[in-house]
Amino acid sequence: MEIGLFGLALSGKTTIFKLLTNAEIEESYKREAVKRTAKIKDKRVDELAKIYNPKRIVYATLDFIDIPSFDYRGDPKEKSRIFQMIQNVDALLIILRAFNNSAVPWPEGADNPVKQLEILETELIIRDLEIVENRLIRLDNQRKKGKVSFLEEKEEELLNKIKDNLEKGIFVSKMGLSDEEQKLIGSLALFTLKPTVVCVNVDDNQLLTKKYEGKEKVMDECAKQLFAYMELDGKMEVEINELEDEKERELFMNELSIEEPGIERLAKIVYNHVGLISFFTVGEDEVRAWTVKKGVTMKEAAGKIHTDFEKNFIRAEVMKFEDLVKYRSEDKLKEKGLWKLAGKDEIVEDGYILTIRANA
Repeated sequence: MEIGLFGLALSGKTTIFKLLTNAEIEESYKREAVKRTAKIKDKRVDELAKIYNPKRIVYATLDFIDIPSFDYRGDPKEKSRIFQMIQNVDALLIILRAFNNSAVPWPEGADNPVKQLEILETELIIRDLEIVENRLIRLDNQRKKGKVSFLEEKEEELLNKIKDNLEKGIFVSKMGLSDEEQKLIGSLALFTLKPTVVCVNVDDNQLLTKKYEGKEKVMDECAKQLFAYMELDGKMEVEINELEDEKERELFMNELSIEEPGIERLAKIVYNHVGLISFFTVGEDEVRAWTVKKGVTMKEAAGKIHTDFEKNFIRAEVMKFEDLVKYRSEDKLKEKGLWKLAGKDEIVEDGYILTIRANA
């Protein structure tokens, strides 16, 4: 899962990227995208490790890509270059600046989060309109030559609906397209079809008061477009993260009413919004978290662990995290009927602990 950070200059985008990935990145203007992998600290993994005392603990991960700051007044070629960098990401993390800092000027023409969101939304919509209109022109040319297939006719019908929505300022992700419809337009990699999380970068006072200029409008727009929403004090969380003493970190977080680190809060929002879940594998050698899409089967989950497990799948042994943590023993779960066997087509649920049985 790759998540692209998208925002205007001076929004604190790279600060948040550092927070999420612990990356060491120069503050100077970057011309290329930077990709880093972030560990998702899941407290369930820690609980399972207490039971099994494994040699190795492996957390789930998410890949974040820090895209160079977007200049909406800049050269069209440079704008296109930026869009190429986010074309293949799985989800967008839009960074909006709310924090006040007299030493850091506001993005030009965008001195509040509402304006920034309007600008970025408009740019994404315009880009998708260009893609859709160009595809419709190609399909029309094929029709004139008598070379339009049944699937292309369905695609054309769908693209006209998408075009109408984009012209009204509605993201494609709001349209509730079926899996079949998404496959029809999959090659277009539409930006407004990607799951989108809006992260507002606030300062200490805004975090404590839970207020910033234009908050209601930003939240209303997120609700309208079905964006996920969160607030994050990027600068402060980076400082907290750099503290070596765990008690000192907890003290700072309590003072700011931060219940858990930014990466953990963001991960939960992303997982929920994108439709991801975690299952676990356990043992004396390793306790590991695995990330999969909601609705995957046992056989598909086995393939996440190893391709041979999917190909030669026999069955899965299943426990639930909450049951194992409560009774602390696999044998007790079996005694109480809380351990079961699952076939290849059974759906994996969040928090399942799986042992895959497969032919050698």
